[in-house]
Amino acid sequence: MSWSWFSAELVRIQATEVEFRVNGDAAFLTLHDHVRSDGETTINGEGRSTLTDARGKMTFVPVGSSAEGWNCFKRQVSSAIAIHLAPPTSGDDANDISKIPPSLYFENSNLRATLEKFRSVVDGSGIDDHAYAETLGLLLLWELRHAADPNDPRLKPVRGGLTGYQLRRIKEFVDVHVSKDIGISELAGLTGLSQFHFIRAFKHSVGLSPYQYVLSERISVAREMLSERDLSIADVALAAGFSGAPQLNRVFRKLIGVTPTAFRRENGLR
Repeated sequence: MSWSWFSAELVRIQATEVEFRVNGDAAFLTLHDHVRSDGETTINGEGRSTLTDARGKMTFVPVGSSAEGWNCFKRQVSSAIAIHLAPPTSGDDANDISKIPPSLYFENSNLRATLEKFRSVVDGSGIDDHAYAETLGLLLLWELRHAADPNDPRLKPVRGGLTGYQLRRIKEFVDVHVSKDIGISELAGLTGLSQFHFIRAFKHSVGLSPYQYVLSERISVAREMLSERDLSIADVALAAGFSGAPQLNRVFRKLIGVTPTAFRRENGLR
């Protein structure tokens, strides 16, 4: 799956022997879930590793570096969730990961949790939403920077939030475009802030991330539309900006506590 400045892929491999090489014009971050009976991995031809159990380990390959090696996989199915990052350029370099050194088979609980969320997006068990994916992507950038240098002053919590005018512009835009994909880049553009600082300023002002706010507005629209008996759940889902009835069911149950069908029944609607 691809978005404006990054992409994600879930790779599943049967028990076999494979060779691999990773390099390109985007940084590469992957979460491994494999056990190999034999093999080796190197980054830039150095730092050779023969680690067998890589479950929960991560590898980061910046632009200009390469990772290669071979694996003889031991398990019936091995997998990896990989993110290719080409961060947007802006006057704010909080998104800059170009100076982060390569790292092979490292551990970081925050990065791992975010990558597992990406896995659920790609395999269809999670939320398929443009703003959600963009938020995860920006979170990965922040976590990579923080893992490389926890004392970087540019990563300190933002002070202050959005102005009343900026918040009104966001609300008006979401109201008009609620049935369409709404990207973080679009919302940040309305405020004149970088995506990274917009997310932090918005949460400071509203108490929700931009994605959570958009989701809550879509659920509000869905609740109103569910009162119209002639609309199917699928119709309501698309009109409220969800990818379909399954996504609406998941989010509605999570935020309201019941499914859309049960909501209609509880309110005397069929």
